[in-house]
Amino acid sequence: MDAQGHIWHIPQEPGAFARARDLTAAALGTWGWPSERVEVAVLLVSELVTNAHRHAGTDAWLHVEPLPDGVRIAVRDGSPDPLAQRTPGVSTASGGFGLHLLDHLAAGWGVDSRADGKRVWAHVLGAPSDA
Repeated sequence: MDAQGHIWHIPQEPGAFARARDLTAAALGTWGWPSERVEVAVLLVSELVTNAHRHAGTDAWLHVEPLPDGVRIAVRDGSPDPLAQRTPGVSTASGGFGLHLLDHLAAGWGVDSRADGKRVWAHVLGAPSDA
């Protein structure tokens, strides 16, 4: 396993979300992750890359980094605009679930401002917590 993890450029193009999910699942599988935890990580990757493409309007750079107790997933985009939590559109299927999913599925998450945009990260535990 590479101690620094993997970094991939995910351009705005057809198949981008599937590619991000596949790359993440393959990396975590190589690191011996159980399938139920891979599913959580892949769902969060999909949300973060979607937000970079749809709301920031830029390509995304996906970083999957191993940690002693899990993995840090980070997606960098080229927009300095802050994240905006939206009310989920349950009846209209208009989205708005991304940050809510981060709150519920990640052990922690945050946003790092950068000169060239921002980096949104999530800490996913390698095994479900006993809490």
